Amino acid sequence: MDADAVALLFSEFNALLGVDGLPEEASHDPGLIPVSGVQMARRMRSMGGIELVFIAEEGGDLAGLCCLRLIPYIGQDEPYAEVTQLYVRPQCQRNGIGAALLQAAEKRAQAADATCVHIITGGINLNAQAFYAAQGYVSDDVVFDKYFSREEAHA
Repeated sequence: MDADAVALLFSEFNALLGVDGLPEEASHDPGLIPVSGVQMARRMRSMGGIELVFIAEEGGDLAGLCCLRLIPYIGQDEPYAEVTQLYVRPQCQRNGIGAALLQAAEKRAQAADATCVHIITGGINLNAQAFYAAQGYVSDDVVFDKYFSREEAHA
């Protein structure tokens, strides 16, 4: 997979919604938004089959990405499946690309015997919430986050 292409799409995603895993006030730090191809290649190597990236193209151009995490967990014999990121470039939206990416992730999760796919999205991301509901997803969980300072994270 082309890490440069994934990095480009991910950087655009970060610019729109902020960097994942950071509190809101830090997630739009301009220094953290861009992801280089080198950074992405390192991230993708470290994912080692745990998280998969699906890329969509439209007319030969990058259109979007979807990331699926498959993890063994204590709750069931089957893996935990979670879509961690779904991004479609604004100019490519409303063309079925998001649905196709999500379907590809769902098929891979089913092939791994996962019993469902979890998706967490921002409470204020109403467009994403409406999209997921239209794809048959239901909201039945509450998610809590606790952010660590960089010093705590590296202690």
